[in-house]
Amino acid sequence: MTSFLKKTGTRIAINYLLAVLAAMTVSEPVTELGKIAKEFHPGSAFLTGLVMSLPSLVVVLGALAAGYVVDRFGDRFVLMTGAFITILGDIGAIAAPSLNMLLAARLLGGIGYVLAAVGTVTLMSRITTGKQRTMALTLWSTTFPVSFIVPFLAAGLAEKMGTWRAVFVNHGTATALFLILAYFSLPKAEKAATPSARFTGLGAVLGSPWPYLLGLANAANALRLTGLISVLGPYLAGRYGVNVFAVQRLNVVAMTCSAVGGLLVGRLLNRGIPAWVLGLFGLVVNTAALFIIAGSSIGYTGSIVLTWVYTFTCGMVVGMWALVPRCSPSPKSMGATSGLVTQMTLIGVLLGAPLMAMATSKTGAMPMHLLNTITALANLAFGIPVWLRGVAAHNPAAASAPAPAKQEEHEVVGSR
Repeated sequence: MTSFLKKTGTRIAINYLLAVLAAMTVSEPVTELGKIAKEFHPGSAFLTGLVMSLPSLVVVLGALAAGYVVDRFGDRFVLMTGAFITILGDIGAIAAPSLNMLLAARLLGGIGYVLAAVGTVTLMSRITTGKQRTMALTLWSTTFPVSFIVPFLAAGLAEKMGTWRAVFVNHGTATALFLILAYFSLPKAEKAATPSARFTGLGAVLGSPWPYLLGLANAANALRLTGLISVLGPYLAGRYGVNVFAVQRLNVVAMTCSAVGGLLVGRLLNRGIPAWVLGLFGLVVNTAALFIIAGSSIGYTGSIVLTWVYTFTCGMVVGMWALVPRCSPSPKSMGATSGLVTQMTLIGVLLGAPLMAMATSKTGAMPMHLLNTITALANLAFGIPVWLRGVAAHNPAAASAPAPAKQEEHEVVGSR
């Protein structure tokens, strides 16, 4: 059993599932917001929405700091600490007697989320090399869409348990299980750098343009993806007279398409397809898809199919997370690099829903497809320099990575 847990594939799987569970800190109450509002009677819809979005706000504000903490204490320690804090947040939500206490618990869960998110992506890069690293990082990039698929699929379980608090029970239990597995499986980091070296590494990240470019490109893509998903139900209901909840159920398929698109990018990058070709293809196709959805009367079914095309190609751009090592000034600064890129990406997640809602409103100053085109051009402008960047020539992190000559040797090194 111990040897199985220490296999690289097992470690990748456990790390990935902890990343999904961390991202679910945001999405876990998505199906229960109505019940939460019914129990606590918040004064505005904004407060109800804050129950879901508050952990994302913590990531926006704290991911870079979390990256520094990862470089300071090690990815495994920070990941496990973050997972433990999310469990405490779940316990607080389960016991919350008021909306204010529930929001406090969600804030605590957000702290755990940001630590676990940055810890998992940094550890994923450390325990893999070469083509395996590319696939592992594109796998990690699917954590956000997958984190929204699970709550919709598990909604019936919470209904059977008879309370909205059940989603936090289920999430906390699953996180605790994989935290135990992680303790026995995930390898400890090498000896931490000296304080002066850590600050030098953080300064190098802040002074490098590459993490900013990738982060801004990811933010533009995240804005488009989360924005469309958030307004799709009301938009198609108003245009074609369909049931809003029927559209929202199909969002599970849309998010699955996004995850598949991200994984496909990993495969194609490993087959030698240039990143700029994949990124440009994704942007052109999803821009055209939304133009047709918004500008043509293709009916409900046609709109749904094109939505899946849109989310699939957005997922391809999400898969550019595999390029994070290209943007790190050195292997010792991967935590800070991952934190900065994560922080900027989550800004797009936060802005997506409100901006797209304004674009689809009757008083909207900018049509939905125009907003999408502007953000796609921003995605291209920020992303293309990173997509065109060579791996070894400009990337100390990749160039100095150990060669995966022998699987046994990699396992021994990773187990230290």
